[in-house]
Amino acid sequence: MKRSLVSFAAALALMVVGTTVRADSIPWGYSATSTSIVNNNNNASSSTINFTAGSGVASGNSGIIIYNVSTTSTAADGSPDSFTNVPFNLAVTLTDIKATGSSSPSAVSSGQLNFAGLFNATNVTSKSLLPGVNSWTSPTTANIVLGAPDTGWNNYNVQVVSFTPPGQPGGAPGSIEAVVTITPADGPGGSGQGPPAGTPEPASLVLAGLGLPLVVLLRRRMKKGQA
Repeated sequence: MKRSLVSFAAALALMVVGTTVRADSIPWGYSATSTSIVNNNNNASSSTINFTAGSGVASGNSGIIIYNVSTTSTAADGSPDSFTNVPFNLAVTLTDIKATGSSSPSAVSSGQLNFAGLFNATNVTSKSLLPGVNSWTSPTTANIVLGAPDTGWNNYNVQVVSFTPPGQPGGAPGSIEAVVTITPADGPGGSGQGPPAGTPEPASLVLAGLGLPLVVLLRRRMKKGQA
């Protein structure tokens, strides 16, 4: 009898933990907007840097590639192009997948974050590119609150962690990578609407309530067996 009570208590604990983990696993999606910039030392505009948008779905805290970066050029070896502090603007849209199914009129299922910087490269031809030092003119970290009263609100923190410049045209592409961290939040403006996404589901609370008397009963039986 003791063994079956212990086994049941262990199974119950696993069910509670599993339910809580599922509550903390937040599915979301991302989609960037492609853009290109043109060299600024050649009127023929024969070289471009292409920021190709990344997109996908993830769950919980994740690292993502928001852009692949490539080069195209028709410049000849004897007349190379260059990029000198050429501005670029990047836009990334995040989507809280649970909130897309909400019927609440106050739901905010998606939102856009923007990043901007200056690109530098020299000796850009159809066969070469010498990367320069690229800088950011916007913060490399941005936040947005998404969700709904009936699905929970979450704060999405996006931090750009690396910018690998592209190689020569036709060579290896570069990339812009970011880390997305998700934490429970109040509604937009601190409205406090809806439960935080990390709040245990009702099933967890019921199971936890059942588990307490079970533990008490188990202890009593063990004491009687030792008497």
